[in-house]
Amino acid sequence: MIRTSLFTALCFAIFMLVGCTQTSSLSSMPPDDEKAIINSAIEYLNNMDWLPIDEDGKQATIQSITVDDRFELVDSRFEGTQAWIVTFPSDSQRTVEIPQVLVESESNEVIGYLPSE
Repeated sequence: MIRTSLFTALCFAIFMLVGCTQTSSLSSMPPDDEKAIINSAIEYLNNMDWLPIDEDGKQATIQSITVDDRFELVDSRFEGTQAWIVTFPSDSQRTVEIPQVLVESESNEVIGYLPSE
């Protein structure tokens, strides 16, 4: 009986510790920050005339990446730095996909894009 109680208490403690640890993820980013990053990407795509009228950015996703030579950059000094990449969902009705947009992590300014195929 005592072993069962100890085992139960130990399991409870382990579950509490595991449940309380948080991995660093985008879900912990404040919604206002996400919105600012997506809005920067949308503004850039609108200025380039690459954003379809029906795209509102609500389904866009954001990931942190290390910038490499796959991207068309506004300045090569951004290569090797951390940035946000904003991806818009694909749509079977579109003939050309929306390019992924790189947004600088500190200023939220667009620093480049990944051309769509």
